[in-house]
Amino acid sequence: MIRTGRSQRAGRSGFRMTHLFALVLFFTAIPFLSGLIPLVRFSEEQIDIIVRPDHIRVRGIYVYENPLPLPLIQGLSIPLPINRDNPAPVLLRVATLMPDRAPVPVRHIMGSYRFELVVPAGSAVTVMVEYAQYAPQRNAHYLLTTTRPWRRPIERGEFSLVPEGVEITGSNYPLERTDTGIWFFRRDDFMPTQDWEFSWEEERS
Repeated sequence: MIRTGRSQRAGRSGFRMTHLFALVLFFTAIPFLSGLIPLVRFSEEQIDIIVRPDHIRVRGIYVYENPLPLPLIQGLSIPLPINRDNPAPVLLRVATLMPDRAPVPVRHIMGSYRFELVVPAGSAVTVMVEYAQYAPQRNAHYLLTTTRPWRRPIERGEFSLVPEGVEITGSNYPLERTDTGIWFFRRDDFMPTQDWEFSWEEERS
């Protein structure tokens, strides 16, 4: 009887310790899976924005690198510019481009769109994010200062506006223009201090 009682107490103690360890592991993982603490490196960004009279279509391509000798799961949130003149984006889509092409499930949690990314050991993953946004006041902005939580500048960034039926009238970042009418700017070792704001007018016939 004494031995049985000790065994039951030891069993209950082990059960509590197992659950305590699981809880500690769960709450330790939350900052990483939510994207609050980045484990991977955000190294490159390419943004192409099609500008039309009453809306924009954004395609962002991002490269995330894993410098560690083991695979990582990184939680990421999609910072979307929402204000009085620019309502919540629609047609939001996320997919990996490299090393494999595959759709990525997106969840809306606590007011943010989030997804998880598996980055192989010592490798990189390229992700594409696309969305459309209504812009009736013919101005919009793209969030760049969200680079700061990564705590290091992105190695390369290229940002372009592709006008369709409009004329670009303003940008807080100086732009160059190609022969095909695309406006763009490039940066290396880029840690933005301000978001990108731009405006346009409907093309005159």
